[in-house]
Amino acid sequence: HSSARRPPSDAMPSAAKSAAETAASSAPPTPGGGREARIAIGSHEADGAAADGAPRRRLMMMAAGTMATLALCWVLAGLVASSDSTLEENASVDAVVGTQAGFDPFSSAAVRRAGESPEKELPECRTVEEGEPCHRHVMYAMTEGIRQADAAEMYPGLTAESTFEEFQAALHTDPWARCPRPCGLPQPEEAAKKGDEKAARAEDGAVSTESFGYEPSGRVVAQGQWCQSMEPQPGWGLRGCGNGHGIQVKVLTYNLFWWSLFGRRGGNGGSAGHLIQAANDPPFDVMAFQECEGLGWVLGDAGLSGAYGAITGPHALCIAYRRETWNLLADSSQNVAEDRADQWYGTRAGMWVRLQHWQTGQIVLFINHHGPLPLNSGGRCGGEATAFNLLQLAAQQAHEGDVIILVGDFNAGPDSQTLQNMRMRMNSVMTGAAFGGVDHIFSSCPNVAGTRNLGAGGSDHDALEAIVQL
Repeated sequence: HSSARRPPSDAMPSAAKSAAETAASSAPPTPGGGREARIAIGSHEADGAAADGAPRRRLMMMAAGTMATLALCWVLAGLVASSDSTLEENASVDAVVGTQAGFDPFSSAAVRRAGESPEKELPECRTVEEGEPCHRHVMYAMTEGIRQADAAEMYPGLTAESTFEEFQAALHTDPWARCPRPCGLPQPEEAAKKGDEKAARAEDGAVSTESFGYEPSGRVVAQGQWCQSMEPQPGWGLRGCGNGHGIQVKVLTYNLFWWSLFGRRGGNGGSAGHLIQAANDPPFDVMAFQECEGLGWVLGDAGLSGAYGAITGPHALCIAYRRETWNLLADSSQNVAEDRADQWYGTRAGMWVRLQHWQTGQIVLFINHHGPLPLNSGGRCGGEATAFNLLQLAAQQAHEGDVIILVGDFNAGPDSQTLQNMRMRMNSVMTGAAFGGVDHIFSSCPNVAGTRNLGAGGSDHDALEAIVQL
């Protein structure tokens, strides 16, 4: 630091340096000159120490700042660890959410996140224990909810004398309770004795358990791919209006454009839910949603949370059904296609529910699908394979006498191979207008009482409504 304030002797001009040396050698010694010299030297050392003190203080301040920063990081790390612990605890609760037999990979009838543990890792049925979210919901329903004015609507067929398992079964389809299906559910005749006349009527109207059946021709399309499929025999199709009960089934299909409508715009003031609410007279029986990452949010905006059972499947597929009218028999999903490599987001599924009409016993197999990209391509395995895989899924899950309704955003327009093959083997009920007509409703029953395009409601797709007359 001293050298920074004055140049070293080597840096002095030679003439000045010589003169200084001459003056020093010729100057007479003074009394105490040695002490004065030491004092002079000491003064230079003091100057150097003063000069050195400033950077030391700066170093000490930097060190203090560093320690403060480390302390702050330690506090933040503790908060993050606590948050992660909470998330892990919630995930562990989610992982034990009960499932319905045969559902792979997401079988719980309560709202679920994509990516939860597959059904094979969970018990088929069980009674929840204290500390689980479902247990708190059941206890509230038994002690408080059953005494409310709307108890008959919220807990149909239950009374204050109903068992814990019966309340858990009723909450199995509640989107917030996250209740697994309990073991040892009462048989229909027992339910009738307890006042659940709906269940008894449904059992009386039960139809065949024989599978509808797929009739392959032997021609394989997309051979060698995981999504290969067999073309059905000429003339085969999914046709039929059930057992002639004369009921109407009102359905909805709606791509919610989630990342924009809900992600960026925060729900846009509930525009999608308000669209559904405005069209819900008469009420929808079943609603299918694509790009759906929070069904409870949508139903809440529509004012329908308590009235509909809600199921969230893989690949952002959701289904909601009216609990007052329909009993959930089973739900599952199966991959049927995959995006092509040049526009790849993943595999694509058909998500389904089998619903039984409480009053008549008529069963409807309802399938929700979001098709592969690129548009109109049929994805990795092509349009034929996608259509055949969907048809085969429906044929395998439907029983004789079931009505089949298949809806969704197919990412395929009317002229695509997918749609041409679908229309050959099912009745086309309605096609939307967005993206050249990629949203569709198909039915095994050709009787249509009405259709409506409800508009976009803030999405980039239109919501489509159809009423099928059985």
